[in-house]
Amino acid sequence: MADDLKDRILDAAVECLLESHPGARVHAAIAERAGVSRPTVYKYVGDQDAIVMALMERDIARMHAAAASVVTRSGSLRERFLDTIVFVVGYARDHRLLQKALREDPASILPWFTVNSEPVIEMGIGLFGPHVKQAIADGEFPAVDPRVIVEWCCRLILSLITTPGTIRTDDPAALRRYLEDLLDIGMPR
Repeated sequence: MADDLKDRILDAAVECLLESHPGARVHAAIAERAGVSRPTVYKYVGDQDAIVMALMERDIARMHAAAASVVTRSGSLRERFLDTIVFVVGYARDHRLLQKALREDPASILPWFTVNSEPVIEMGIGLFGPHVKQAIADGEFPAVDPRVIVEWCCRLILSLITTPGTIRTDDPAALRRYLEDLLDIGMPR
C-alpha cells in the first residue's frame, strides 16, 4: 500500500513539475493532485530535492527494466555496450521531465549529473554492474573492476545527455557510429 501511495505521489509530481515554471515549489499542487495532504507528501517522499531524487531513482529503474532486453541479449559485449548506450541516451532524450528541466532550468538538474552525480552513477553500477560482471566471467571482457566499466559508461551517457557537441544524439545511427569510433580507440573489433 505504501509503495502504491508513493507512486501516486510521484506520478502527481511529474505532472505538476511538467506544468510548473522553473523553481516553483509544488508540494501543495502534488498533494492536491495525488489526493493526499502535504504532510503525507513529506512523509512518503520528502522535500522537493527528495522528490527529484525519488523520481530519478524510479525512472532509472524503469529505464533499466526497459533496457533489459538490450543488455541481456546475445552477442558480443561490444555490441551490447553500444546498443545499451544508444538506448539509454534515446530514453533520456525522450524523457519529458528531464528534457523540460534541461531546456528551462538546467541549473536545477545538472548538479545531479555532474558534481552530485554519485547517486546516479551508483544506481547505474547497481543496475548494470551484474551484467558486466557476468560478461567478464564469460570471458567477453578483460578481468577489470566492473564498477570502473559501468562508471565510465555512466559518465559517457551523462555527458551525451547534458552536453551539446558535434554528434547528433537524436540520430541513433550517427550516435552509434560515434561510439564505435570511441571504442575503436581502446577496444578494437
